[in-house]
Amino acid sequence: MTNDYLVTIASTTYNMEAYIGEALDSWLAQETSFPFEIVVSDDGSTDATCDVVRRYMEKYPNIRLIATGHIGKMPNFIRSLKESKGKYVALCDGDDYWIDHKKLQKQFDFMEAHPDFSECYTNSYVLDVTTGEKKIAKTHIWDVADTEGLLAHRDDDNVQMSPGHTSTFFYRNQFLEEYPEWMYGDVMTDFPLYMLMSRYGKAKFINEVTSVYRHRLDGVSSKGWNSIRANERRIFVYENVNRDFGYKYKRIINPILADYYYNLSKRFYKSGKKAKGISALLKAFCYHPGVIKKHSFFSR
Repeated sequence: MTNDYLVTIASTTYNMEAYIGEALDSWLAQETSFPFEIVVSDDGSTDATCDVVRRYMEKYPNIRLIATGHIGKMPNFIRSLKESKGKYVALCDGDDYWIDHKKLQKQFDFMEAHPDFSECYTNSYVLDVTTGEKKIAKTHIWDVADTEGLLAHRDDDNVQMSPGHTSTFFYRNQFLEEYPEWMYGDVMTDFPLYMLMSRYGKAKFINEVTSVYRHRLDGVSSKGWNSIRANERRIFVYENVNRDFGYKYKRIINPILADYYYNLSKRFYKSGKKAKGISALLKAFCYHPGVIKKHSFFSR
């Protein structure tokens, strides 16, 4: 699994010509006591993203580009992971970047000193590319978590949320040779990986801001958290995680699924698809009957 590089920075790109240079600069600026490589897996960009990466490759031999045309978001993401040969892997999308030159060293040092941990996160900024506004991503701070803790993590409004942004994720690269077939579908990239890694050790959150996540109007995460497709994707992920963990955490996952099915039913009703709305509402009730009391169905 390992080679001369102790850490692999794994990134995926698609039409990120305007951003990938800043991302590469921020990765190359990392001050470490160990060698690291950069793997950029491109999903068939139609702009000059790959040309920018190739120009960097002429100067920096630790950069690799994998570009074989369009294969799909999740297959491309998993390919970037499989191409990562370091002892540890640090994720960062090609339109995000790091602002702490010691980010890799801090996470590396922690993981080396704590072999019972399999993954590590830091805090980050969310940058609105339209307004230029920047805010802290994580305000509901946690320290150490197991699988149950990651699943149960809530924000300040008691809404289930990811434990950290993708651009902060750092994990031990010795466990995953293959990935569940369902992960190759239309799912959110980071959360299934967080869950898979939690099988092998604890998770650590370092409350230091080390990266910037660009919130883009053309980005996947900007296309409506409340859309039908967005809810269906999250339902798909949580149902598969539920099954893959043998329903061990259904006490936590079932209410989450109920909320997503409830939101899906509202979206169907608002779009005139009442039969699908009723079906989704029944599924919400089956997962957690209390969902009906929790929400007012006809509220926005």
